Amino acid sequence: MPTFIAGKDNKVLFGAFDLSSDFNSANFSREQETVETTTFGSDQATFISSVETATATLGGFFNGATDQVDEELQAVIGATNPTPLSIYQGGDTAGNKVVLLNSRIQNYSIDSSVGDAVGVSANFTGDNFGNGKSLYALTNTSATANTTAVDFGASSTLGGQAHIHCTAHSSANISVKIQSSADNTSFADVSGFSFTALTGLTSQRIATTNTVNRYVRLVITVTSGSATFSVGYAHNLK
Repeated sequence: MPTFIAGKDNKVLFGAFDLSSDFNSANFSREQETVETTTFGSDQATFISSVETATATLGGFFNGATDQVDEELQAVIGATNPTPLSIYQGGDTAGNKVVLLNSRIQNYSIDSSVGDAVGVSANFTGDNFGNGKSLYALTNTSATANTTAVDFGASSTLGGQAHIHCTAHSSANISVKIQSSADNTSFADVSGFSFTALTGLTSQRIATTNTVNRYVRLVITVTSGSATFSVGYAHNLK
């Protein structure tokens, strides 16, 4: 039997902010461009694959409060650097599906009509994207721990990418790194696959081209304080 999930439980993390309560629709799309290679004498067109792109569209309601949707989306229009965007399907419990987009906003709209609540919509693209799973749900964390590993079904010799979103903290100094294992017993660091220490509100995308084995977990080291953060990871496919 198929396992369906409820869209009401989706979570949207954008930069250092949980904007889930401002949105009620989310769309993520991957596109594959093709190049025609048909030659003289052919009866049918032929094509080869070209570049892939990804886009995300979010829709919801206007919220003008501090750190909410209007302030945060207005702030990235014209920004030089991309912003990590993670859309979790059915919530961010470890193992749940997540799409990752190192996003650049394309447009942000505010829509008003007499009979409806003021709405917002935004479109994003990005130069790095992934289709993965949650490694760690958005949790207030104050203790050192190794998380339970998530099974990705196979190793990736092409590496992978991960997003971290830290939405709250209290005098935090917390290190987070990614380890992997072929057998879910012996784990080792993935070279260069550590986030910058959490000392405030932040988000970050990290990536590696080193092999990431089938089972993936976090090593969390708390030096001081606490922080609320989430991590999603995706194998690189190409």
